[in-house]
Amino acid sequence: MVAASLLEQLACQQPAALAPIERDLAFINQLLNAHQFEQHPLSLQAGRVRGRHEEWRFRSVFQPIYALENGSTRLWSVEALARVTDSFGGQLIPTVLFAAETSPRRSVFLDRQLRCLHLLNFLLQHPAPDLVLSLNVNAQHLVNVSEAHGQFFAEVLQHLNIPANRICLEVVEDAVSDPLRLLEAVQRYRSLGFRIALDDFGQGASNLERVWLLEPDYVKLDKVLMRHALMRPSVRDKLAKLVDILHLHGARVVGEGIESTMQLDIARAAGCDFVQGFHLARPAELLSQPA
Repeated sequence: MVAASLLEQLACQQPAALAPIERDLAFINQLLNAHQFEQHPLSLQAGRVRGRHEEWRFRSVFQPIYALENGSTRLWSVEALARVTDSFGGQLIPTVLFAAETSPRRSVFLDRQLRCLHLLNFLLQHPAPDLVLSLNVNAQHLVNVSEAHGQFFAEVLQHLNIPANRICLEVVEDAVSDPLRLLEAVQRYRSLGFRIALDDFGQGASNLERVWLLEPDYVKLDKVLMRHALMRPSVRDKLAKLVDILHLHGARVVGEGIESTMQLDIARAAGCDFVQGFHLARPAELLSQPA
């Protein structure tokens, strides 16, 4: 956590001659510098913010999430995803990068850097004021931050004058074995004003008990459920019942992995509130328009 007095000092140190994005970038870099890894890990290149850590280079792409309304779709949110390359241009899946990381401090640094990277690239495109930014929270981050979950990012948002309710934090609910530890983190994020989504529900050890415990704003159904519903018609009624149960517990439901018109129809028939997938839009650096 950065003390309020330090935040004020950093804000005063920003050169008045810099453009707003450069001032914001300088401010966030100073916060990240406190982790004592790379100095100034974020930089502005060709109109986009890029990140770095050791030999890895990071950029943002965004995949739209659409609200289903009266037979049509409306752009509701974009999920930010990291694209990672090494110094030779080879690509790495971000989850592998975190899985290979053994230092708790470094995992926290990476998670915070990526969230700031995505936020700045989102704001650079002057999104509509009601467009929600969905950000993944790495499971190791939940484990490695013992207290004050979300405080770092809340301070970044305060500096940028962005309300926390424009941010939806996506948590993979079965990635943390201790449900009480997960509950503590989720409650802290919610108290700061963030929206909460459980991601990849239906994969691995997902269970409804954690939905009841965590009371998320959104539940994202894993693409495997949509695939099964496409291949096995008997699953479609069960999918609709699952959506009904999630609605009863106050969660709105996102159908992920929509890769065809038929899957979109299945998600709509099951009562999903939102949809996401390649059939609607692929991840891209530019924020997409409505499908």
